[in-house]
Amino acid sequence: MVTVEYTRRRISLSRAVIAVLFFRMMDTGIRLFRPDIVAEKERPRDVEAMGRQLRDWYDFVVVGAGSSGAVVANRLSEVPGWSVLLVEAGGDETLIGDVPLMMASYQRTSTDWRYRTEADPGFCRAMLDGRCLWPRGKVLGGTSAINGMLYVRGNRRDYDNWQRLGNEGWAYDDVLPYFKKSEDMKVETLKDSAYHGTGGYLSVELYRHYNKLLDVLVQGIKELGFKMLDVNGERQDGFMYSYGTLRNGLRCSSSKAFIWPAKDRPNLDVTMKSQVARVTIDPSSKRVQEVVFTKNGREHTVSVRKEVILSAGAINTPQILMLSGVGPRSHLQSVGISPVISDLEVGRNLQDHICLGGLVYTVDAKIGLTMPRISEVSSITDFLFHNKGVSMAMGVAQVFGFQSSSYANSSEYPDVGYYLSPVTDNADGGVFLKRISGYTDEFYNKVYEPIIYRDSYLSFGCLMRPKSRGHVMLRDRNFLSHPLIHPKFLSEPRDVKILVEAGRFSQRLSQTTPLRKIGARVNPNKFPGCEHLEMLSDEYLECALRAYTFTLWHPAGTCRMGPATDPDAVVDPRLRVYGVRGLRVADASIMPDIVSGNLNVPCIMIGEKVSDMIKEDWREA
Repeated sequence: MVTVEYTRRRISLSRAVIAVLFFRMMDTGIRLFRPDIVAEKERPRDVEAMGRQLRDWYDFVVVGAGSSGAVVANRLSEVPGWSVLLVEAGGDETLIGDVPLMMASYQRTSTDWRYRTEADPGFCRAMLDGRCLWPRGKVLGGTSAINGMLYVRGNRRDYDNWQRLGNEGWAYDDVLPYFKKSEDMKVETLKDSAYHGTGGYLSVELYRHYNKLLDVLVQGIKELGFKMLDVNGERQDGFMYSYGTLRNGLRCSSSKAFIWPAKDRPNLDVTMKSQVARVTIDPSSKRVQEVVFTKNGREHTVSVRKEVILSAGAINTPQILMLSGVGPRSHLQSVGISPVISDLEVGRNLQDHICLGGLVYTVDAKIGLTMPRISEVSSITDFLFHNKGVSMAMGVAQVFGFQSSSYANSSEYPDVGYYLSPVTDNADGGVFLKRISGYTDEFYNKVYEPIIYRDSYLSFGCLMRPKSRGHVMLRDRNFLSHPLIHPKFLSEPRDVKILVEAGRFSQRLSQTTPLRKIGARVNPNKFPGCEHLEMLSDEYLECALRAYTFTLWHPAGTCRMGPATDPDAVVDPRLRVYGVRGLRVADASIMPDIVSGNLNVPCIMIGEKVSDMIKEDWREA
């Protein structure tokens, strides 16, 4: 046993060395041969690096330079008479993060907040300490700088339901113009679509490389009766070859889209590596006064003349609010914080898209995306000198779509998203994917080691509208402490039933004629803890789900938007925090119910819409 373990460690080390060499070759090559990625003159600079001092006061302070905050900083600084400070806890984006296939390479590093959920026996049983990893971007661009770049908006009915809950102005017809405003659609067949826009800051393109295995999967999807369509168009119930937030085939984060073009405006300052500790609120007037943050070990305080806009995300925004005395009274008092307003349900209503991950299907055809193929010299030179090749592929979901489960109310309102990928857990020798998924060595060795580097694909279903709700709480009153994250995944039986049904779809897909022709079969190595169950039975699928509980890293809902009559609402439909003057929230935390799709683009829309609201309010004042 000792000999086997020693051998495994040596093999694992050799694989890691190969991966690190590949990584360094790519990084060095970019610095030498890709000035378009280095783009030193185009990148925003920290206000102090430009030889300027932070001002004592600003009209607006935007906290968080992610998908929403970058938009707000850009749009508010369009008004020459307004001074705007953008506060970002991280630094500038990495170079290799622009490469689509390397999207996950900087997760679990300093560009990631490295959050982990609290342990719960109901999910993430295969993960280290039973805790799920929740990557969140700690960098200019936020999570849009480390995500999969998919351009997805959600379903029309998501937004109509927001309005039905009392959020006037948030119906689909109200938000569609804001999606189109930010968009610069480059896909030729969609440029003239009534659902898309051109000329905006955010460029949208097809990926430059699609793996051949995807063509076979699409044939199988069609055999099952599904249509290929634009899921951001008239209908969502179908599949498509992914397009994403890309510019010239490379990542187009919200920083690249919105901060880069505004970086030279004299009324916009950007301060990086600046972590907000709290917002100070006058106890008598209930008005925001200052933002307090640390930078280079020093505390800074800036006064606010008009508003603070919190765009720090569904984890950090509620944390900052609670540290500032805004939140559930009893919880704040339990950690020694004096509430400044009456109870608000800050941190509640936490939602995420949950998936049944890790069920790999192997194929006989040599057409997958494995580390030996990715690291070939020709693949590297294709990227460095021709801006093409396998490095330009989107790793997680080159084809995706939506389907209604038997629990959905309508075929036009699908409740399951399906993501098809030729990059699988066994494809890279356990170097990158194991690290970002967070499962144990035991799990990898039993499930994926026997099929290492085999040509494979993933077909996994994700629950778009979970019933389960969790919450975020303060660990203590120290702003540097990670908050407590209790997602309560799979606490609602219906969520489990839908995801088990989604696993059945993956099985059906593998049995279609095109997939049978290339020998598609499920990995026979059962998940630890599920060995006693029949492979792919309902019982096995539920067991697998609770072991490898995969999330799309889309936390939302923790500062719920709602009318004054909604006891759970934290912000009103104009995103103003109840009970506080001069404080708004603009990010995924305001979603009363999570949208049916990835969150990056909806958050950009939220940034666009709230910017117009702020302009309206202050021009009328």
